[in-house]
Amino acid sequence: MRLKPLLAFAALALLALIAGPALADSHQVTAGDLVISSRVVRASIGRSPNTAAYMTIANRGAAPDRLMSASCACAETVEIHVMQEMNGMMMMDDAGPMVVPAHGSVDFRPGGRHLMLNGLKERLTDGGEQEITLVFEHAGPVTASFHIRAKVPLSAQPSRQQPPKH
Repeated sequence: MRLKPLLAFAALALLALIAGPALADSHQVTAGDLVISSRVVRASIGRSPNTAAYMTIANRGAAPDRLMSASCACAETVEIHVMQEMNGMMMMDDAGPMVVPAHGSVDFRPGGRHLMLNGLKERLTDGGEQEITLVFEHAGPVTASFHIRAKVPLSAQPSRQQPPKH
């Protein structure tokens, strides 16, 4: 009679082993060698016509790729930006095409790299979703859904590492 609990435990362990990786981050988009995860866009604040989007882009391939541009229906323009300290002041600058190194990753986080959504055509409300199209040099266009959040999760906070100059 002890066989049934043992079989049930074995079945649950096997299910966890199979489903575990899929459940670990179900908010991933894969495009070729690229994996785009932790996608979040900050909800509209007051009457501000702009907001920012954050994510992590990992490259599992042997060759680098480049994020060339981005767009979404909710904004007039989407620009790739980076925040950098210059002469003791934080400055926002156009980051242009962003290299995603082979076997590496690029984090877009508050206080660092981000997508700047300019000229919002509609309010982005907490709890919703917003599609953003990312255009890569090799992987091509990738449309991904970003969670809209009033508060950006701690995992999206900047690391202590300064963004590399390009």
